[in-house]
Amino acid sequence: MPKPHRIATPSDLDHAIAALMAADKRLHAVIERAGKPPHRHRRKEGFEALLEIIVSQQLSTAAADTIFGRVKQKVIPFDPETLLATDAETLRACGLSAPKQKHMKTIAAAILDGTLDLQRVKRLADEEARAHLTAVKGIGPWTADIYLMSSLARADIWPVGDVALQAAIARALKLRKRPNEKAMEKIARNWRPYRTIAARIFWIHEDGLRREKREADARAKAAKQKRK
Repeated sequence: MPKPHRIATPSDLDHAIAALMAADKRLHAVIERAGKPPHRHRRKEGFEALLEIIVSQQLSTAAADTIFGRVKQKVIPFDPETLLATDAETLRACGLSAPKQKHMKTIAAAILDGTLDLQRVKRLADEEARAHLTAVKGIGPWTADIYLMSSLARADIWPVGDVALQAAIARALKLRKRPNEKAMEKIARNWRPYRTIAARIFWIHEDGLRREKREADARAKAAKQKRK
């Protein structure tokens, strides 16, 4: 079994960025503006990390953090057995929708019956790990990709269906329209084996552009009020 390719050290990250810049000149300006992404990945790994990703779907970071924090206050200890024993009303009061509750409990049950083995996922190659995760109902391709990227620090995960990434790439590379999944694969074909790092750079680049726009809008509003 091939060893999974990970970004394990700051040196690995530096090497990945240099390789991306050598592979595609379009990335030079994007990387220069975005800067180097932090080496440390945000999430821990395991059951809690996977469920945190489920909660975060289609929510802002602040909203997801609030809801997940409430869930952890109610599900003590935070493990599959306790989650399965927690009633729907309690979870609903935390802010969890019925579909997310169902997905979370399906994952908990899969861990308990051995259908989902997160320790095994750590050892599997990227495509095998993704297939093992998505075999569980409730874990879609996006959830699997984010888990592999952020919890396991896999170097070459490319979430082609991530709408925010599609939009970020369209703006950064000045494309006429947001790329679909097929186009996303084509765009990133020369970025292997560091597509995870490319994705993180595009997300950071887009966040920076949005922050600059908010700041410019705030300055313009302040100047307008001052003239009144």
